[in-house]
Amino acid sequence: MTRYEELWREGVRRVTAGYALLSRADREQVDRLCRSMVARKEAMQALVARVDAASHCAGCGGACCVKGKYHVTPVDLVVYLATGAELFAPLFDNGLCPYLAPEGCLMPPGYRPFNCITFNCELIEDQLPEEEVALFYLWESELRESYRQLRALFPDRSADGPLLKD
Repeated sequence: MTRYEELWREGVRRVTAGYALLSRADREQVDRLCRSMVARKEAMQALVARVDAASHCAGCGGACCVKGKYHVTPVDLVVYLATGAELFAPLFDNGLCPYLAPEGCLMPPGYRPFNCITFNCELIEDQLPEEEVALFYLWESELRESYRQLRALFPDRSADGPLLKD
């Protein structure tokens, strides 16, 4: 087992334990926020899909994904726990983002980390109408606030920062 695999397993264990310790009221609030975040991310992905963002990403080979191992945060794992979605297994030996398989991202759009779902390169953003770019960045701001609210529900700061750290 590699160092990153060990860190990943420990991070998942730590986040799962922290989620289990939440009070019922806090867990209900977390669950509502997580469902909202999934819906917001899916809407953001649908917006860029209209300009065929996936083909642009495939065309460059995921150049923006090279350093992706640090994008997943404890909050991103909490979303999996809160919605009951099956957690993926990272590919730490692929030479790129460990969440990127040959067929694409291991995470459905609604579960991708903030950086991954909110980044649009110029090839994508330049094809969006101005009002859709404005809408995208409004949603990004709302999503950022949801992340802040979720982190605040974990008073020991266990939901802060990246899941993997060197």
